[in-house]
Amino acid sequence: MNVYKSSYLIIGKGVTFNHCSRFFEDNNISYDSITSNDILDIKDNLIICKDRTINLKKIDFSIISPGIPPSAPIIKKLSKQRCKFITDIELIQKLSKSKFICVTGTNGKTSTVNLLSNILNDNNIKAIACGNNGVSVFDSLKSEYDYVIIELSSYQLEHINILNSHIAIILNLSSDHLDRHGSLYEYMETKLKIFKNTDHSLISKDLNVANKYDTFYLEGTDFFVFDNKIEELSLKNNKEIVYLSNIYKISGRHEALNLCACIAILNVIGIPLGDVINSFSKRKHLEHRVEEFCVVNGVRFINDSKSTNANSTHNALESNDRNIILIMGGDKKNLSYKILNKPINKKVKILILIGENKDHLDEELKVEVKKAYFKSLDEAINYIFSQMIAGDTVLMSPGTSSYYNYSNFEQRGNHFKELVSKYACQQN
Repeated sequence: MNVYKSSYLIIGKGVTFNHCSRFFEDNNISYDSITSNDILDIKDNLIICKDRTINLKKIDFSIISPGIPPSAPIIKKLSKQRCKFITDIELIQKLSKSKFICVTGTNGKTSTVNLLSNILNDNNIKAIACGNNGVSVFDSLKSEYDYVIIELSSYQLEHINILNSHIAIILNLSSDHLDRHGSLYEYMETKLKIFKNTDHSLISKDLNVANKYDTFYLEGTDFFVFDNKIEELSLKNNKEIVYLSNIYKISGRHEALNLCACIAILNVIGIPLGDVINSFSKRKHLEHRVEEFCVVNGVRFINDSKSTNANSTHNALESNDRNIILIMGGDKKNLSYKILNKPINKKVKILILIGENKDHLDEELKVEVKKAYFKSLDEAINYIFSQMIAGDTVLMSPGTSSYYNYSNFEQRGNHFKELVSKYACQQN
């Protein structure tokens, strides 16, 4: 296919629409766009919309927003019309001469692709991190890159037909998005699509399919890549990485796991460990990921709004000491939170439950700590400021999404920070 000479229909009006439409307009590529709500009917190669009719014979390819599942009626109807589907990921792979590194997993994807990009660039290997991290894959065409690092969600992988990469990696897997995928098995099968056409398949050894691939993992305080222990590197108290005689502070074990994944990838590329650690020491922490953003009267406030499942909240708890006031809750998801019982009983002083799933959380969490229930985050912060004392840590790590009230985790995290600032000013 000739990408520039083809015509496209973009289905959905999310991030994928924004990235694709901008690229199409910049390159005078013919395209149209619709949402499910625009459509009245689809028949005889025609999409009958409220304000117009789209002739599918004039459309070469349709691009589906990852938020629309393959089981959606609109997708089934278009399939019956023999509509050809393609993704922005597949388009970029037809246009780019770079090598591709594809990264997926339940947690840590954005942190890992950004860290990997920074390390490569620090070592004079030109790279860009894009995809599900919010950076358009088409931005990779604006310069000549040695590596294009693509963050892929399971929703994106569902729609991709052909994916080619030099290195593909699955960081981890835990219960999430099961409302869409149906089961943990189906979720894993979707993630495994990342390995279909790759030169090097890397996976966390913690996963039950790991024996088929090259692995990376932490065992206690030790780092392992391809089943080889890295003698010069160790983890101390889940809060420090020790390399030779140097010590580097980290926010928790999850950050060490992200580093271990990067070491595995960079081992394939051929970057010496010393250069990797030197670049790691200069990393910038991302917002909304175990982000300590202020201290008020001796109380630390940590924004972990990116947390959308039990494992991510577990990581946040493991990254902090006792006297935690923990805020959890949001959308209703059929998730188990049992892994949080032990760390909550050990470290949490007050458990604050908010959102639509607070009753589910209350049933799931068999904990012996003080609980408080609120309808809104504003009410919760007001209460916290009346209870907290110096030495406490206020951690918002919801363990689920909050689409019932926020557009995304960034908006939720920013609202949390704004509320803390508001109540802090009232105390001064």
